[in-house]
Amino acid sequence: MSDDVKAYHQKRRAFIIIPQIGVVVAQKGSILSHREILQFLGISAERIKEIIKNNPRGYFMDNTLVLYQGEDIKEGENWELKAENYKTVKENFSDLQKLFNINQDTQIYLGVKPGALGAVWEKVNYVSVDFFEK
Repeated sequence: MSDDVKAYHQKRRAFIIIPQIGVVVAQKGSILSHREILQFLGISAERIKEIIKNNPRGYFMDNTLVLYQGEDIKEGENWELKAENYKTVKENFSDLQKLFNINQDTQIYLGVKPGALGAVWEKVNYVSVDFFEK
């Protein structure tokens, strides 16, 4: 991992939302990927693939919350949070707000366009904080 990629990963806080469990978040300064976080929890490779594909995950950086889901993707497509997971995020949003100090100025995106490893991927599908507040 190059120094630039490492610096990017240390700056962002990766998290995964698992229904019935809650928000699993990497510690500050962690360079772990979502997959690596789940591996450290002892989750099987098969279950990790299912979680990555079907559950909300993302990161927080520079007062921006980015949510998405998905595994394999074709070139030109986006990883986007599917509508059926809006409720899951809404149920865990107060925890996200406390963890990341989310406020009315926080920008929220419901997807990313995957790019180069370590690059800041283009964010898509902007919503306001009110979208997930109860």
